[in-house]
Amino acid sequence: MTLPAVIPEIVVGFDEEAVANAGIAALAACSELFTHGGQLVTLVPVPDLGAALPGATPALQIERLPTPRLRELLSRSARWLVPRSDDPAESALSHVPSWAVSGIAARREWPGLRPLTALVKAPVLRPDGTVLESPGYDPVTGLYLAPHAPHPRVPEHPTQADARAAAEVLLASVRHIPFATPVDRAAWLAMALTTPARFAVGAASPLCIIEDGGKSWWAEEVIADLAVVVGAAPLAVVDVDDLLPSPRRPFDALRATGEPVARITNGAAMGWRRIHEALLRARATVGVVWFGAARRSMRDVELTRQALTVRCEGGEGDGHDHAARDEADPGTLLVAALTILRAYQAAGCPDLRLPRWPGFERWSQVVRGAVVWSGLPDPISSFTAEPALTSATDATVADLVVGWSELMPEFPGGCSTRQALDALNRAPPEAYPRLRRAVAVFASGPLNERSTADRIGRCLTRYRDEQHEGWALVLAGSGNQGNRWAVRSVP
Repeated sequence: MTLPAVIPEIVVGFDEEAVANAGIAALAACSELFTHGGQLVTLVPVPDLGAALPGATPALQIERLPTPRLRELLSRSARWLVPRSDDPAESALSHVPSWAVSGIAARREWPGLRPLTALVKAPVLRPDGTVLESPGYDPVTGLYLAPHAPHPRVPEHPTQADARAAAEVLLASVRHIPFATPVDRAAWLAMALTTPARFAVGAASPLCIIEDGGKSWWAEEVIADLAVVVGAAPLAVVDVDDLLPSPRRPFDALRATGEPVARITNGAAMGWRRIHEALLRARATVGVVWFGAARRSMRDVELTRQALTVRCEGGEGDGHDHAARDEADPGTLLVAALTILRAYQAAGCPDLRLPRWPGFERWSQVVRGAVVWSGLPDPISSFTAEPALTSATDATVADLVVGWSELMPEFPGGCSTRQALDALNRAPPEAYPRLRRAVAVFASGPLNERSTADRIGRCLTRYRDEQHEGWALVLAGSGNQGNRWAVRSVP
């Protein structure tokens, strides 16, 4: 702990708030003390086998400062005095009063103490466009860099040519991955840039989904490769049951140890779109980048509008030729990613007239623009196109949602499945064409039978909140006749 040349004196009097304020001012000299999330915290080493590697430093994590340790720091930061009973003009040395310790610990703000925004394990881009690569506390951002291993320096003034060369270095490390299109290669690069740019973005980042086709199994490897690039291996794993309904606890646990990325497992069972919406509501995409794997036949049709998606298509054999990745040093790959980001910032972030991605404007400005500026396609160019339906089920769900909108003129407040089927029964065969098509697939049979209504009701529940062609299926209410279903317009 660094102490001032002259240790301040604090006279313990009846004004307890003033005494506590003086104690807080004295604590400003404590290099191990920070404020974080309304708490006094410190950084403590944690067991890590990797720390035994040459050049590695012990792993750290954020922990709340124990009250006994706070008392010790107060004692070391100042000389605590109490007036003598026989001569009030004189003072004697004293222990730190317990009420002062508890009062300081109970505060939610501690003026003068260093705020800790986050712990990071590898260099990152600052909001001002420069790179944080010096270990220790950064007063500009409040980040504390505790690198797990040394990294090469990032050029201070890289050019667009440097950025394009760095992009080639990164893409060469995954030349064994059979990306479906050049856009998917660009999306992979955007994922690689998102992690070191997460604090420069300072806002929501998209969920990163690796999508396998019918005969490919590349998602696991692609996610593992990305973890190596950003210095996050081994990758943190969070099961979807631990993530929902509230992502804050796993998010806070990841931030405490400085984990930059996490892989969500079993996400398909819950629906990636709902997972992403929960992450956004909890602001759990600010500072942590989330990855998931999906099968194309099971994905949400609208997922490409809400997540950054990389599609892989087949490949011969097991498709696990690691030579390209193993040839590159992870530190070199991270520096390449930071070089692209830094070069784009140094150039003044030229306006590339990219289509707006609602909710991810800042991410688009920092990451998406850097990818396109480096010579690659827009990583979300499919955003402006209507998403392709990937299976018969997807097409039928689209018919169900859009077909329900055909009922809205007759039932503006929504209707039950029974009311919907009765409307189909009364109307001529050419009326409600898309809804009829969905009913024929999901519940073939007479429209007036209860089993037909029950099966359609289960389908409506299963596909609640699905979005297709500008419509979202919603539960409008419930009553004696059962649930009332409606659709609402979405941008």
